[in-house]
Amino acid sequence: MDAYKKIENLMAAKYGASTTSRKAIGDFMLSDEHAVNVKSNNVAKQNYSPNMISIKKMHKWVYEDRNDLSFIFVDYEEDGDDLNILNETDPIPIEQIGWECLSIEAQGYGVIQRVSSLIVDETQTKRKFYKGFLKAKKVGINYFPETLV
Repeated sequence: MDAYKKIENLMAAKYGASTTSRKAIGDFMLSDEHAVNVKSNNVAKQNYSPNMISIKKMHKWVYEDRNDLSFIFVDYEEDGDDLNILNETDPIPIEQIGWECLSIEAQGYGVIQRVSSLIVDETQTKRKFYKGFLKAKKVGINYFPETLV
């Protein structure tokens, strides 16, 4: 089993859940309305701005359907068959992740990537996150109407 899959299973079990299918919005569900994505990082490799989620999926799940989406970030290293978790976050609601560490890249309808060290703002609301999203998407992605702000 790949390391990322092992980590997803470990995180899901930690929160009393099981992993979902690859097509699901999250790697596991805390409830029917709260998806969680696990983003793992092998510290021995150079990861270049890994994709977090497509903006189309994020927009539909969080803003159209009014559900919750959180992320768990895990740093790990492999030692032969052993997997050592070095650092992990609790589930962080997407709206608390600062746009200073995110970017939208033009892949398909667009994808949110984490491009620098994690910045969490526990006071940031979904509305403020969305305003940041609208600024970030002006890179040439015109899928969402700005009237949703």
